[in-house]
Amino acid sequence: MIVLGIETSTAVCSVGLYGDGGKEVERSLVESHIHSEKLLTLVQQVLVDGKVSLNEIDAVAVSQGPGSFTGLRIGLSTAKGLSYSLERPLIAVPTLQAIAEAFRLADASVRQVVVLIDARQGEFYTGRYGVTDAGAVQPMDDVRVMSLEAAVAAIPPEGDVLVATDAFAQVRPAVRKGVTLQDVHPACRGGMVARIGYRKMARNEVADVAMLEPLYLKDFVVKTAEHMNKNTLVGGS
Repeated sequence: MIVLGIETSTAVCSVGLYGDGGKEVERSLVESHIHSEKLLTLVQQVLVDGKVSLNEIDAVAVSQGPGSFTGLRIGLSTAKGLSYSLERPLIAVPTLQAIAEAFRLADASVRQVVVLIDARQGEFYTGRYGVTDAGAVQPMDDVRVMSLEAAVAAIPPEGDVLVATDAFAQVRPAVRKGVTLQDVHPACRGGMVARIGYRKMARNEVADVAMLEPLYLKDFVVKTAEHMNKNTLVGGS
């Protein structure tokens, strides 16, 4: 079995393959606003690297969110298009859990991971994950959107904790000493999405292609020219 994984929830655009025997191939770019332009190119490159044709893919896994509104829409629409055209199952992978598992895979000593993704307007998407004695990464509570102060207050007061964030400058002064802070972007991996998708596919945990939507957690605010002009007038520039 071979699963294609797509990750577009942050500035990282990443595609990976995961298959039987632990076969893994991955390509990533870290640059904002390039997902629509580069995603299908990365898919093609990963297939060439893995010496796999599209018809050999058994399922398509996609990072569902939360994260960038635009990135999630591009990733899911591409994944749905591939799922429909190939007539293959679509698998939804929780974004923050995939990030936590990537850090655990990189460092076996990690026992707790807190993910803080900038949701703009002073809010953060946050999820807490613990590692079992068997090495499995499990959520410790629901993924939520909250202020930085509230998110930091939810970090365990003691013990080794790794905090992964895309807002290092904001988060570093807010967390207690002893907390390990890491840049989240290296853990936003299409290969990890494919790996988790492989496990979910084996359990037949597939999504309804027509009904699956990104996990946004908050409303999308469209900044129209009229809205921006009003804000400028109120600001008294």
